[in-house]
Amino acid sequence: MKYKLVSLNVGKPETIQTDKGELESAFRKTPVTRPVFLNRLNFDGDEQADKKNHGGKDKAVCLYPAQHYPHWEKEYGMDFPYPAFGENITVDGIEESSTCIGDKFQLGEAILQVTEPRQPCYIIGRTHGISDFPARVTQSGYTGFYLRVIQEGVITAGDQMQCIEKDPHQVTVEEVNDIKYHDRENKYKIERVTKVGALAEGLRHSLLERLEELETN
Repeated sequence: MKYKLVSLNVGKPETIQTDKGELESAFRKTPVTRPVFLNRLNFDGDEQADKKNHGGKDKAVCLYPAQHYPHWEKEYGMDFPYPAFGENITVDGIEESSTCIGDKFQLGEAILQVTEPRQPCYIIGRTHGISDFPARVTQSGYTGFYLRVIQEGVITAGDQMQCIEKDPHQVTVEEVNDIKYHDRENKYKIERVTKVGALAEGLRHSLLERLEELETN
């Protein structure tokens, strides 16, 4: 399958004024039309304010599906221009329900691998002034996801994103979201997810901790 990169977005930390005070964040990114080099950690011109919870090799690229935007515009009765979800790449047609952890994609010169769902945090609510936004995104499953960089290279808005290798475990982003937020005590599903070699190490660790707690209780 091929998908279109409709918006390539970068941004650096800034102080954002919100209804609950100031917020230091790089969430508000700007679309760029020029070619941008992607290294193992970031696009050139992109950075994270909170490096403890954002960024790193397993979260080098944040993707959000473009086709989810109309859902949120209808839900809240307002416009959400790209990249309203703080994503680096807005991609049309790709889905959490059919994309698997470990799937590899060619995008421009770069090769990317899916690592984990994106977990919407309070920043998305604060930035848009919608307090229940993170919870609604989580509930919907329209979270987007993160990718690590297997091969560095130049990427340009309008490039095609093509799946070049499907992970043999066939654990979808949607399934991982289900384990994280809904079917939290299903030991079989947790074990299945943690066996995926490409899973982000931070998420694997937290799921294994949960599994240990379930087995001792």
